[in-house]
Amino acid sequence: MGSINIFAGGYGCGKTELALNFAMNTDSKGQDVVLADLDLVNPYFVSRQQKAELKAHHVKLLAPFNNLSYGDIPQLPPQLLAEIQRENQLLIDIAGDDTGGLVIGYLHRYLQQRNPVNLWLVINPYRPFAQDLNGIIELVKLFEDASRLHFTGIISNPHLAEETTVDIIRRGHQQVLEYAEALQLKVDYLTVREEFYEQLIPEFGSLLKSIKIYTRPLWLQED
Repeated sequence: MGSINIFAGGYGCGKTELALNFAMNTDSKGQDVVLADLDLVNPYFVSRQQKAELKAHHVKLLAPFNNLSYGDIPQLPPQLLAEIQRENQLLIDIAGDDTGGLVIGYLHRYLQQRNPVNLWLVINPYRPFAQDLNGIIELVKLFEDASRLHFTGIISNPHLAEETTVDIIRRGHQQVLEYAEALQLKVDYLTVREEFYEQLIPEFGSLLKSIKIYTRPLWLQED
């Protein structure tokens, strides 16, 4: 079976952007690419808002539907268990708190049938929950206890939206590296917007991954 990649993290860490980017750039290896939007906590910046873009990239979207698409009722897509148990490349966008952990905990015995399962902690150190190590440790403990899974790695996603600079990325990434050392987790990727990629690739090499912004608020798109 193909891999399962789970993106979890605190509010505003950027996990939805990363799930979208990874889904649309996944090497399918001849298998279906499926993105499961299971963020049942924050209904505003969610993968399901980009349904048309995902379809154009041949990514199958699983998400709550109809009048529950943007509600707070914990509803899992009915096809989810079937997709976990078949050949595909499955990506999951999940809230990084204990609510998200409980969803993964419910799926735990099915996820165990797949290999590999990457559970990534997405960290933007400029977000409130991630500005000190104790906050990160608390989030990790809540999620892991509820999900019965351990994080396998970290994705460093340091930015300050439109105020982001190369120096902001460097400083933030250094903070993430310090968190990673304390958590005894490897940083698998450093993600940056496309305009910073060429400047930073000589410094960070294969660790660096360029991403496109899909969930940018409309008020930031105005000239």
